[in-house]
Amino acid sequence: MAQGGWLGATAIGNLMAGLISKFWDTLELWQSFLILVVMCLVSAAFIFMILKRLETASET
Repeated sequence: MAQGGWLGATAIGNLMAGLISKFWDTLELWQSFLILVVMCLVSAAFIFMILKRLETASET
């Protein structure tokens, strides 16, 4: 289950990076990287929001 989650997260990350790369020619370089940084911060905030649930799910 954990390996499936890992591979799923990697697939979603690659998909999102691919979607951003479509705008590489239309956006300036700093805008492209700003979008990637914001996406990383949003995903980090999501992980911290569900951290308690993850800790309780991993307790045995």
